[in-house]
Amino acid sequence: MSLKENMNAIKEELNTEEQFLESVIKAEGFWKKYKMPIVILATLLLLGLLAKAVMGYMADSNLESSNAAYNALSKDSGDSAALATLKSDSPKLYEMYLFKDAMAGSDISALEKAKSAISDPILLNLLSYQISSLNKKVTAADAGVAKEFALLQEGYLLLKENKIKEADAKFSQISKESSLYGVVKNLQHYSGK
Repeated sequence: MSLKENMNAIKEELNTEEQFLESVIKAEGFWKKYKMPIVILATLLLLGLLAKAVMGYMADSNLESSNAAYNALSKDSGDSAALATLKSDSPKLYEMYLFKDAMAGSDISALEKAKSAISDPILLNLLSYQISSLNKKVTAADAGVAKEFALLQEGYLLLKENKIKEADAKFSQISKESSLYGVVKNLQHYSGK
């Protein structure tokens, strides 16, 4: 019996080795058949990962230099090197800085100068509104994103001139869902309506 058991064990071992050898031969055939596509795919994957790492490094470097330039401009608004760095590294942050700097004062010429250097439509709209507001020529048609606020301001200016009906016409254009509606109701109440 022990001889029979040994023979069975040897047969099972040979079957296992045969299956392993067969799978190695199949893998070798697969490798020969698809060697080029696998190498190309692996190379592209490696290049993609490398490009992603380089782009991430460059973005982080840009972010750091932009932040340093913005911080320098916050301390000294006359720092032309920091302004140039901010303009080249982060044009959107540069425009925001110009907007913030122009809005800090009530100088119309500074606002006009900033308006000529900014391309963002929302910032342009807000600058136009601020210029109109300082000139006391606010119109809702020109206000864009600040339309309801412009209507409120127009109505208020009309109330100051004692033109109550015209003011009410402006106020009626403000939506009841607007956060300004409570202010409108108070102005109408105290103006005699």
